[in-house]
Amino acid sequence: MVITSRTYARLNARREAVPVHFEFGLRAYEAGDAVAVRRHLAALGMLPEGGASCPEFLALKWRALWLEGARAPALEVARAAMARTPGDRDARIEVADILVELDALDDAAAVLLEVAERNGGDPELWYEAGLIYERLERWDSRLQCFERVWELEHAGERPVRMWLAESRFLEVARQVLDDLSEHVRDALGNVVVLIENYPERWIFETEVADPRLLGLFDGVGRAAEAGHGAIPMGPSRIYLFRWNIERMCISPEEVEEQIAITMLHEIGHYLGLDEEELHARGLG
Repeated sequence: MVITSRTYARLNARREAVPVHFEFGLRAYEAGDAVAVRRHLAALGMLPEGGASCPEFLALKWRALWLEGARAPALEVARAAMARTPGDRDARIEVADILVELDALDDAAAVLLEVAERNGGDPELWYEAGLIYERLERWDSRLQCFERVWELEHAGERPVRMWLAESRFLEVARQVLDDLSEHVRDALGNVVVLIENYPERWIFETEVADPRLLGLFDGVGRAAEAGHGAIPMGPSRIYLFRWNIERMCISPEEVEEQIAITMLHEIGHYLGLDEEELHARGLG
């Protein structure tokens, strides 16, 4: 037999109601339903465990304002939530996301870097800051952030892959080559396909310099290779990076599909296609 009081039961129910209303409010926000967000916000405000100073209340309030088009007030509330929860990583990321939407990229990068310094072992924060610096075309800052990502992820690389055994990964890559038309296979006569677990540090000597890239073409393109007076420099190389491909996928089937997309993307670079042309072909 369990003996409890009605007072305790009511208190427990109210505590459980806070995360429930918050979760449903977030779902409403994702669906763009401002009315539903306001409804769950009002419910949180009426709970003694909620109220206007509750982090969940503030997080829903800025979302309600954002959906209503009140951008500046939404940012103000999000900053208030950040100030009230000094150690809350998510609150800072939310502020950074708002700043990005408002095109205040320098401010967004500063917020991300501040929380990245506090949570030094989180490569995601450094990577997002690097992407912002990429948009700002501040290449030195981008490189510094991406090098930090590389250091953290290279040190923490998993010895066991999530989805495919190495033998299966190789098999899929070979099948992609076998499925190419004959004239494309013939054009790849001087290209070596290399599969590596994760990019090595030399990647930062390239123009790409992204530690999370899925693949890379490194060498001389087909047109230059076949040009008059071309000097042989050894085989060009196509790299596939297993860990980066695997971690972006949610099933073995998706990994296999991404191997094919990445292989064809890099082959396209060898054949002279640029990023825009590859995206147009569904190989972005």
